[in-house]
Amino acid sequence: MACRTMTGNSGFQLKKGGPEVYEQCWVRAQMGRAAEELVTAAGVKPGHRVLDTACGTGVVARTAARHSGAAANVTGTDVSADMLEAAERFAVAVGLPEIRWVECDAASMPLPDATFDVVLCQQGLQFMPDKDAAMAEMARLLKPGGNLALSVWKTRSPIGTAFTTVLDREFGEGTTAPWEMVYSLGNRDTLHELSKAAGLKDAHVVLDVKFARYPDAEEFITGALAGSPLAETMAKLPETEHRRLIGEIVAELADCHDDDGLAVPSQCLTLTARR
Repeated sequence: MACRTMTGNSGFQLKKGGPEVYEQCWVRAQMGRAAEELVTAAGVKPGHRVLDTACGTGVVARTAARHSGAAANVTGTDVSADMLEAAERFAVAVGLPEIRWVECDAASMPLPDATFDVVLCQQGLQFMPDKDAAMAEMARLLKPGGNLALSVWKTRSPIGTAFTTVLDREFGEGTTAPWEMVYSLGNRDTLHELSKAAGLKDAHVVLDVKFARYPDAEEFITGALAGSPLAETMAKLPETEHRRLIGEIVAELADCHDDDGLAVPSQCLTLTARR
């Protein structure tokens, strides 16, 4: 099913090839474990019908499908057709072809009231222009007593700081300013206000740390940039310049390593609430 109302897109979308890079890089390093933790926080159980809002490449939807016991119980929505095509491809590859994918704006989802036992949103709400409308939609789609769980980054991570330091120095101050949207909703009070306005109950916000762990720091940073808004700019650089910038970013992360490789902490707020 597709709803092609694309209004409300923040414009912060992965570049061509980004979905594959995101899966290979971020999902492996951080977002796969974070998805497991979000699904657990939401209390997804066998038989539950689950919605993954702003699903991206579908890692949360795939995780929820395993917890709910049936891929057909899970629906993923996203404003980007390219991301949904990738999400479906990744789901099929791991034996979950029954997950339903819906292209739509999170502020206006073409789904019936009180459809889902659980609604999830991993690192998506901060990119939505109309956050109140998106929260109201997620609440509308929950069954009475159903659970919402969503996560947002609280502050800029050391990776974000390293990117800003090196890339703004190289390409000009403000080059990475649009990336600040990633951390734009890291306020506990704001999350409580959004939850209350949506009519949700028992809102609870937890602060924890999600580590990005990857054995090869250069490989990770190369992948992270390849899926970023600067992907095309980086791709046009001579190989020596490209390698130099990667090396400078890795050097900025010298204190974020352990014996297994890169280990970068990111502060995360997780909101759980009930309809």
